[in-house]
Amino acid sequence: MTHQEYSRILPDSKTVVVFIHGIVGTPNHFKDLVPLVPEEFSVCNMLLDGHGKGVKEFAKTSMKKWKNQVHEKIAELSETHENILIVAHSMGTLFAIKEALSNPKIKELFLLAVPFKVGIKPAMFSNSMMLYLGGSKKDNPRIAAQKNAYGVENDLRFWRYIGWIPRYLELFGEIRRVRPLAKQIPIPCQAFQSRKDEVVSRSAMKYLQENPRISARFLEGSTHCYYAPQAWEELLCAFEKTMAQAKDY
Repeated sequence: MTHQEYSRILPDSKTVVVFIHGIVGTPNHFKDLVPLVPEEFSVCNMLLDGHGKGVKEFAKTSMKKWKNQVHEKIAELSETHENILIVAHSMGTLFAIKEALSNPKIKELFLLAVPFKVGIKPAMFSNSMMLYLGGSKKDNPRIAAQKNAYGVENDLRFWRYIGWIPRYLELFGEIRRVRPLAKQIPIPCQAFQSRKDEVVSRSAMKYLQENPRISARFLEGSTHCYYAPQAWEELLCAFEKTMAQAKDY
């Protein structure tokens, strides 16, 4: 599967929707949401540095590069658009929150699996091993969804993954820094946490509920990358409503 950044920048558009994926993620995670963006809006579905390539390339990137990349892209789009909406998943939500605190052109956040509290479950290890071995279960939609949301090429040389440790340590540090900032989000924000997330703890919800500007809810039967049919319909409905309301900016 190819992993490429997608941009549709319209010269006369006042509004742009920016999509930011999570760690070892891919722009493909948002492939079903991008078509729902109104045709008069610009779109930028980002590919973060080191993603869409191999294990070695991912090991050589850094949290600093990701944060700078997002900040520079948002700054660039701010020069040509009056309104910015950010849709983000997992690690990408941390970048979205920080940008929203300093850029008045960001009007709303649509966040998925905000990782304010990490809670690793056994299913994460079993699913990750399945991905590592290059396999998938066609009858298991959760594993298929995780495979589709994975943005790094598989490499059976397991020792190369040791270089990933600094990236995850940086992520944990960023979580600690951004978590207290949730109280300061000054704009409307929708947050969707998955009830059966293998990575994000349910207790992350309490940090979201501390801010009245944040509308946070659990998606039942869903995991970090997979959404149960009813939850998916709920998510799509919320996104389409957000896009419709954004036309009034």
